[in-house]
Amino acid sequence: MTLFKLKTTTTILIEEDYNKNSLPLLQSLVQDDYMLNIFCFEQPAALWQGVFKEKRCQFYSEICLETLERPKEKTAIIIDSVNQMGLLLGWNNCLKIIKNFQHDSNVSKLIIILHKDCILLNSKLQIHLNHIAHAIVTFDTKKNDKLYVQIKKAGKLVSSEEIMSYDTRTCYFKLSPIVKLSKKDEVEKVTPGNLTTFKIETDQISQLEKNKLQLPYMSKINEGQGRVFYEPDAVDDWDDEDPDDDLDI
Repeated sequence: MTLFKLKTTTTILIEEDYNKNSLPLLQSLVQDDYMLNIFCFEQPAALWQGVFKEKRCQFYSEICLETLERPKEKTAIIIDSVNQMGLLLGWNNCLKIIKNFQHDSNVSKLIIILHKDCILLNSKLQIHLNHIAHAIVTFDTKKNDKLYVQIKKAGKLVSSEEIMSYDTRTCYFKLSPIVKLSKKDEVEKVTPGNLTTFKIETDQISQLEKNKLQLPYMSKINEGQGRVFYEPDAVDDWDDEDPDDDLDI
């Protein structure tokens, strides 16, 4: 479900580190019928040609705000990476180009790659990109297959944690949500007190009072003077041969 939402989102920011592999995610986000424009500010075009060899692609190693042409058909755009783009063009020009892509009706999807290991924590660049992006995908710092996904929808931010899996034989990519049990969903411990409408269990004070209670006959039993007296009843059967002959068996 999360992957479907990401595919229908226009502007996606992918926050990754140098040791993360985001290529399977990128392949699953780009529709097959779209023209693909890749701005290669970091990785060479030859690498991207091998990744998207079955798609119609155009590669750009340079970009100029004044001479930038609008796409003539439905196009997906990948910027690799916005860190290098900002260093080459300046952040103001970089932001103008991103906004032009967002407002272009022929740009169906804009994917921006940000290397978090190359910027300071909570830098202005990251905060600004988080503001303009419609979805944010962040790789976990420890687990390579764990993602944090945030999708903006109707003024709300929907967050989830996902585990990604990729089958190299079938090229099948999948996101599986990590379900966390809330306190309400946790199974409550069953005790006898929870099964009745009255109090069964005793607290410490009640137990102390109970131990102090002395029944009248307990003193005689404790002294060894207790006796059991039995008075036969009129219906008692004293036939030792067949004690159960009074039963209709």
